[in-house]
This record gives sequence, structure tokens and C-alpha cells, in this order.
Amino acid sequence: MEIIFQSRSMQSVLAMARKYAGSSANVLICGESGTGKELVARYIHDHSPRAQREYRVVNCAAFSTTLAESELFGHEQGAFTSAERQHRGHMAMTDDGTLFLDEVGELPLSIQAKLLRVVESGEYYRVGGTQSCRFQSRIITATNRDLERQAETGRFRDDLLHRLNVLPLRIPPLRERPRDIPPLVSYFVRQYSGESRAGVDGVSKETMERLYAYSWPGNVRQLRNVIHRACVLAETRTISDCELPENRNEPQGLPPEFATLPLDDIERHVILARIEQFQGNKTAAAAALGVSSRTLRNKMARYREQGHPRQEETAPVECNRRAA
Repeated sequence: MEIIFQSRSMQSVLAMARKYAGSSANVLICGESGTGKELVARYIHDHSPRAQREYRVVNCAAFSTTLAESELFGHEQGAFTSAERQHRGHMAMTDDGTLFLDEVGELPLSIQAKLLRVVESGEYYRVGGTQSCRFQSRIITATNRDLERQAETGRFRDDLLHRLNVLPLRIPPLRERPRDIPPLVSYFVRQYSGESRAGVDGVSKETMERLYAYSWPGNVRQLRNVIHRACVLAETRTISDCELPENRNEPQGLPPEFATLPLDDIERHVILARIEQFQGNKTAAAAALGVSSRTLRNKMARYREQGHPRQEETAPVECNRRAA
């Protein structure tokens, strides 16, 4: 991996990924969209004994139920109307390497049942087939969903979750690790400088400060796209504010009704807005507010005691911590 991460959280992630690489156990990578789950999956494969074998990426959200079964497990000639010849499928084509199932939470329950058999027995059947096929590759999965919650509501098989989540790994969102923004910016500038007529080789100090201050709801993917666009538009070797999307970091200002509210009410609205911004992650919200997590918890407890309506909060994405 060419990026030297500065945050302790990502250094810990990569250290754990390096440990996982030596095993053949299944890995479940959790994190918001755009945090770099596929990058970490590739890192695990590249540092594993299977590094010279096949590495295949399957986006589970891209297939219908029928297509997913055929793409994953393959099909026999004549299995359905358009099956004019045998199709091996990703399971067979991984060839003892690593199969990365991205967005595994999107798989239909019927496919989950077949995947469970593969994980448990190392065998599967092609669509329309009667002879079992062997599967000896490693499986790495990734999701931006709370699979434990989906299992509780019947949308994801609990037994499959246990078997996929042998080695859990959570990728923190970019807003929780702003120290990684400068090295990521440098990496993307190098990656896209060839598309710049001016031969971009860096960003101005003011521009870096703006990038550093932004919360990046789209995470690393969003940052990459912003730098790519800036490299294309840049007229000089240094990216400046004018190459960034307009109003990306402009403050929104206080709502007019705040002028008539007591200070305590304004504080409560700001705190709840921050929690919503960070999708229920109170640790990140507290950091953005400049207070401790304990202070934030105390304030939330006081709001509940005062009888304020409880605001719906989206739970942060976390790996399931159940024992496998």
C-alpha cells in the first residue's frame, strides 16, 4: 500500500490486517461507503500466502437473485433458456485465491443459504448441476450495513454471519481520522497529476486547511473525486481553492429562529444536529463539538430527564462483536 497513514486508527487497522493475512479464516470488513474496505481487502490478500493466486471482487449489490446465483456458483449448459454453455462462476474462477464479496449484506436470503453451505463444507453446485464442486479459496466480505441488526430482523442469516465474522475489521470514517487527509491528498495528486496540463504536484496551504476541516460524508472516495477534479482543472502546479467545488466548506449559518431561543435550547439543537451529522456516532460528534464523550453523554441524559422528544439517531456502522 503506497499510502502512509498518519492516524493511529488506520495504523491499527493495517497492523491487524497484516496479522489476518497469515490466516485462511474468513474476514468481515465493516465501514461506511467510501472508507476503503476494498483497499484493505486487497492489502490482506497481497500480504497472504495466496498473494500469487487469483483475487476476485464481486459486488453483491449489482446482481438480481437469479443472476447472483449464476455469477457466483456458475451454471450448467441448458440450466435455463439462455444457458447455451457451461459457466464456471466466480467460485471456480477464484482458483484457490481470495474471493472478495463486497456489500455482502445485499445478498438475497436464498443465496445466503447457498453461501453458508460453501463456508461450512467447501462444496457447492452449479445452477442446474448435480455434481458438487470444491471451493478452497479464502473469503473476505465487506458491508456498510449493521449485519447483526439485519440478522435480528431476519434479513441476514445469523448462522452465516457467525461464519463470515471470524476475523472482524472496522474501517473508521475519514471524519474520525483527519490526520490521514494530507497523505491521501498527496497520494491522489500523484495518481492524477498525469491528467493535469499544468503538471500538478501539490496543493496550497490554504487549500489543505479547507480539505482538513471538511467532514467528508463520502469518505475517501469523495476526497479522491475532489482531488481528481482539481487536477484536471488546475492551471498551475499547485491546486488552489478555486479548483475545489464551490461552497464545499462554507458555514451554513444559524437558522433565523435561533435568535429567539434560549442559549440552552440552541446548544441542544446544535448537539443533536452534530449527532445526526455523524450518523449517531457520539464519539465523533463529541470530538467535532470539542467536548469529551462523557460530557456529551451527560448532556443527552439531562435532555431526556427534561422530557425533550428523543431524536431518531442512526446507529454507527460497527462490526458484529459476537463470538464466532
